Amino acid sequence: MPPRPLVLLVDGHADTLALYALALSATGFNVVPAKNGAEAFTRAWETHPDIIVTELPMPHYDGWKFLQDLKESPRTRDIPVVAMSGQVQAPIRGQPDHEGFAAFLTSPCRPDELAEGLRQVLDRKARPAAGR
Repeated sequence: MPPRPLVLLVDGHADTLALYALALSATGFNVVPAKNGAEAFTRAWETHPDIIVTELPMPHYDGWKFLQDLKESPRTRDIPVVAMSGQVQAPIRGQPDHEGFAAFLTSPCRPDELAEGLRQVLDRKARPAAGR
């Protein structure tokens, strides 16, 4: 895992975006904010973050479509994507790989839980590469 992983944080609520960006920055992450899916897709292309956190219901873009577009692009397909939603049902949360997401977090999510969840995803991603 990079010393300060780069997180692309997507949330349509400015106050939530600012809170999570500040909390993640304070806990060892660099953060690139995006307020909607179109902006997030552009920023993912430009910055190639280590991980992306997105709300599922987002303004001007469906979270599932956002994931599909990321996975179709060779430049962004390997970036793990974590979904946050207050509407995610337990069976979906239990099968993130099946759905294409690296993890699901129920929102609202405490900032420390978000940071820990991101570290777990990044650790899982790093383990297979270390074993080669």
